[in-house]
Order: sequence, then structure tokens, then C-alpha cells
Amino acid sequence: MKTLRNLMAVILLPSLPATAQAQAGAEPSPLFTHPTFIILTVTAVVLLAVIVSLSSAMRNLADSGRQKIKADRASGSSSGSLGALTLLLAEGMSAQLVAAPATGSPTNYMPPAQIAGIDSWIFVILALVVVLEFIVILGMIRSIRNMLIGLGYQPEPVEAQVKPLINWKWLDRRLTDAVPIEREAEILTDHEYDGIKELDNNLPPWWKYGFYFTIVFSVVYLFDYHVLRTSPLSGQEYAQQITEAEAAKKERLKTKAAGVDESSVVLLSDAAALASGKEIYDGNCASCHGGRGEGLVGPNLTDAYWLHGGGIQNIFKIIKYGVPAKGMIAWQSQLSPEAIQKVASYIESLKNSNPANAKAPQGELWAGDVTPAGSDSTATAKDSSATAMLQR
Repeated sequence: MKTLRNLMAVILLPSLPATAQAQAGAEPSPLFTHPTFIILTVTAVVLLAVIVSLSSAMRNLADSGRQKIKADRASGSSSGSLGALTLLLAEGMSAQLVAAPATGSPTNYMPPAQIAGIDSWIFVILALVVVLEFIVILGMIRSIRNMLIGLGYQPEPVEAQVKPLINWKWLDRRLTDAVPIEREAEILTDHEYDGIKELDNNLPPWWKYGFYFTIVFSVVYLFDYHVLRTSPLSGQEYAQQITEAEAAKKERLKTKAAGVDESSVVLLSDAAALASGKEIYDGNCASCHGGRGEGLVGPNLTDAYWLHGGGIQNIFKIIKYGVPAKGMIAWQSQLSPEAIQKVASYIESLKNSNPANAKAPQGELWAGDVTPAGSDSTATAKDSSATAMLQR
């Protein structure tokens, strides 16, 4: 009972300042509506109720087994010492809380620090009360357990037989369908080879079911691929993938061509690109440069002389930006970079075609060598060297 009174004093201690404030006529503090304060307070009250219940149980056990506790000093001293320890802990905590000096004064007040939205000293006191109550409850539970064992109400623990999670023997028999060793005489055959006898065991179920599955799968496969033809064969699937790859390649080339400029353009040599370039040339360039590049108002495009530099990059640049001072318009607003690359490659292919009625050369001789995109530069150099040797 003394322990209970001390614990009550510890729990009620934080409410003393609030009680004095209420008696002085001040308005109630909003602390009592704060969630943290309410949770800690309710927890402390619930734990206190548990302590009261355990105290009542201990008192009943002590009254009913007083004679046996006297005979068994070990269990009685354990319980008594634990109760004394609980009492000392409670009295020490309450003495520390009561003897704590008051800090601050009405004339020199500093706002206290806060924890979880309430004053730190209130939070610490409530938290300590909850912790102490937990310690007291654990001690009382242990004391009750010792008292029950001493009174003979709790049997000694019996080591329970642990059942395995998986019965491997049963699983092995289900998977293999093998006859146990003690019954092998039932399936023993007359075959014997060098002392090795043969048993007539059944085939393992997993093997039989796997074989049955392959039979069913083969029938389904036959009807799916060869009778109903709902799924493509490997050759058809390969052809379909090739078609999809070609379509994806064209899309990538379109995206790549859209980003072509005068610094990254390369010469195209495939027939489809040159045919498309000729079509663009006939519709936009032939009126000034002639149908075969021989030159009309504009210069001749088939010789080695250029007013603004030859080669695929310079031709691309002239077509893209134009030469307004000489009547050459900029085509970048009318032709895509891909179209300009194609028509520039076609113009480059007209070199040394020597059309009839060609206009006289203009500009400077362009000696730059151009290697078509995708060709072997080493092979081209070898062919050029061989041609030069033959001309000698």
C-alpha cells in the first residue's frame, strides 16, 4: 500500500502547478487538450490501473500461501526483495521529483523548451512516470510468477515435441512412388547380375506426368501451328521480324536525316536517294541550272569549278542558305534537311558528266576528294592508285 501511495504521488505531481493556477483564479491552460499530454496521461492512468490489479493479485496470493512462503524462504525472499526494490524505485523517483528546485520567477521568466508540442519538463515527468510504471509492472509479473511456482500452481515446463515443417519422407514417397526397404522382397525380380538384384519399382510420378505433359503439348502445338495456323511458324516469325526491323530502320534514318546540317552531312550513293534527289532537282533547280546541270542562268554544275566551294558540305550549305546577292534563294524553308542532302548528292553525281551545251566554267577549281557514305575508303584509294598507274 505504501508503494501504491508513492506511485499516486508521482503521477499526481505534474498536476500540482495547474491546480494552484486554477485556485488562483487563472484561466485553464490549453495543455490539457494537447494530444501528447492526453496520450501520456491516459497511458499513465491505464498502467496505474494495471498496477493496482496486480497488487490485489499479489495480496491474495500472499494471504492464501502465507504458510508455504514461510517454509520456502527462497521464493518468499525473492518476492519480498523484489517488492522492496519496487518500493525503493518509486520512493526514490518521487523524492527526486518533490525535491527538484523550482526554477525561474515571475519577474524573470524564460519560456521553457518544448517536446512534442508541450513543455519539456512536463513531457519528461510524464514519460518517466510511464517508464517507471512499466518497470513496476514487469517486476510484479515476475513476482507473481515466482509465487505461483512456489505454491505449485504452475507446472514445470515440458519440452514439447517439435514437428518438422516438411515431412521429407512422405514427400519422397509421393515423388518417387518407391516401395519402402522393408517391403522390397515384394517387388524383387528373378534377374540377378554379379550379385546385383533388380527391383520392379514403378516409374516416378514426376517423370510420368512430365511425359504425359509433353504428349498433350505436342498435340496442342500441332493444331496451333499446322492445323489451325493461329500462331506463325519460325520462318514466318523471322520474316515478320525482318519487316519490322526494316520499318524501324527507316524511322531511325528519317529521324537522323532531320538532324543533318552542313557539318554532319554525308554523300549518299544509293540509287533510291539519287533518284529522289533528281526529282527534287528537276522540280526546283533545273530552271536555273539546266536539266542536266549544264548551267543556264546559274553556273554549270558538272565541271570542277565552283564559285563558293565544291563538295557535299559546301553544296548542302549553298542550297540551304542560298546566295541572295546572286539570285540564289535559301531553300531551308521549303526543303527538309533530308531533301537537301539528296539533291546535293545528286548534284555531286553530275560531276564530269560533260553534257551538251555546257556553260563555261566559273569560279575556282575544286580539288577536294569525296568518299560516298558506306563505301570502303581503303578500296577507293587502291582503285584510284590503280587507275593512275594504268593512265601512265
